[in-house]
Amino acid sequence: MIDIKESDYKLKQLHNKLYQHLESQAKNWKSFIFAQDKGFYQGFDEIKIDGWRNTEKRFDSYKIEKHLSKNKHALDIGCNTGFFTLYVSRFVQNIIGVEINPYLIDIANDTKDYLQISSAIFYKSSFEDFVPNEKFDIIFSLANDETIDGNTKFTFKEYVEKITKILANKGLLIFESQAADAYDKSKFEPKFEFLKEKFNVIENRIVLSEYPVNVPERIFLILEKK
Repeated sequence: MIDIKESDYKLKQLHNKLYQHLESQAKNWKSFIFAQDKGFYQGFDEIKIDGWRNTEKRFDSYKIEKHLSKNKHALDIGCNTGFFTLYVSRFVQNIIGVEINPYLIDIANDTKDYLQISSAIFYKSSFEDFVPNEKFDIIFSLANDETIDGNTKFTFKEYVEKITKILANKGLLIFESQAADAYDKSKFEPKFEFLKEKFNVIENRIVLSEYPVNVPERIFLILEKK
């Protein structure tokens, strides 16, 4: 945990809440927990939380601000602690974060309240069970199309098909490969071919990744629905 000045009482209170959620997760969540050594998978400089993947650095490396605007409705699939979701919320009209782990949702909501953000909403749900009442202009799928905790039930094709159904016409899918696909890029090739059936490729590049340590980079795509 990063040291916090005694005068910053509200931030200390937030940290206490967030670490209590991590303790509850460690005791009660039966699935694999990412980044247990640091506690947080996502880091967030704004609230002085250190994590394996720093929110501000990720946002800068993605270079996506030009695709965001205050008239856009966004979805973040598998939002984890919601730090990235909350950061993006300042660039869009609103954003929904979906996450199956209730302890991470608690962290997201406590952080949202601390930052006084009203343009983000978090739902405790798997993506398979999530039923939105709107279509989205932007969907984030950041290292989430397949997970090692066993909580993703969709095949890749089912996952992408659902995204296309809830994405608006000409909407954007901002996609980052999960760790295994970055480690062995040949594994990603059939996924990429299927994505190209559904989307026009706007950008295709590599971004740096700090976690896991044996995966220093990931494939990053910006795709437009056909």
